[in-house]
Amino acid sequence: MTGGPRKRDRHDILVEILKSAKGGAKKTRVMYKARLSFFQLEQYLHALNDNGFIVEENGVWKTTEKGLHVIAACELCLHLTEEV
Repeated sequence: MTGGPRKRDRHDILVEILKSAKGGAKKTRVMYKARLSFFQLEQYLHALNDNGFIVEENGVWKTTEKGLHVIAACELCLHLTEEV
């Protein structure tokens, strides 16, 4: 096992994007907060938008109610597994 940074899981990235857009954020801000390239961000935003987790309004991305439930569920799972 190496001591380098661990590769992030897809769900970690999805949750980071949803958290970044919780109160509304422009694409550039989400990209930097989630530490993604523009191309990667485009793919994730497209998938999240298609599934109703995030919406774009006048250049501002906002996490939907459904997306907020995803954040809460992921945080609960993380909390529960940390106890193991």
